Amino acid sequence: MPLRRVLSAVILILFASALAACGRQVTPDPVTNNLSGTMLIKFRTKAAMDFNNFNYVIVFNTCSLGGEPYPNVFTTTFTNYSYAFAVGADFGGGAVQPTLIQYILTPGTSNQLNPQTVQYNPATTQFTPNDNGSNNEFTLIFPIMQLSNPLNVNPACPNGATQSSTWFINFFTIDKTSHIQDSLGVNGANDTTFTFSINTTAVSNNALFRPSGIPLPSNQAAAIDGGEIDTH
Repeated sequence: MPLRRVLSAVILILFASALAACGRQVTPDPVTNNLSGTMLIKFRTKAAMDFNNFNYVIVFNTCSLGGEPYPNVFTTTFTNYSYAFAVGADFGGGAVQPTLIQYILTPGTSNQLNPQTVQYNPATTQFTPNDNGSNNEFTLIFPIMQLSNPLNVNPACPNGATQSSTWFINFFTIDKTSHIQDSLGVNGANDTTFTFSINTTAVSNNALFRPSGIPLPSNQAAAIDGGEIDTH
């Protein structure tokens, strides 16, 4: 499956290139580290989700350097991308289910992110596509250890960074042409202001809300309303 071309510098994380790896998924060997417990994430939109035309993506930076992953990766930093869970039009083979992606940094290339799909044990990951009965929210629960270098990449983090128990997380909506439509920040697809971090070794419950009155995508199925990120 060929990679899609970059259509705009306004976004591009090349999630589509992860699809090129679908035929060569790797089943990771078991790994252990000091992370424990599970993470619960709720992703909510303004209107009913449209899994045929949009991708709903949770992006993680799990390394000790860098910070929040922002939509415009070309003008921020590639090092802020470690993993993503993607649900929607380009993932799941027609089924509404999450695809796990691990980003491998390849310095010296025009797009340094080398996304690879990860085959995980579905028995350890719980996904509820319509958890509130309004079709505008899903819940994902997974073991925190699942995002601990499942492909056994060496090094697991770029630029001498190490895997961290403090994770930075952001939500994106992306259309079928790989353009980001919205993020958790007030500036949507162009935001560089939002920040959220969580200590994965501590129990916490964190509701996320978008401020009222900010510009949103015209299609409310792509407009992020907020959600929740908890550790247990």
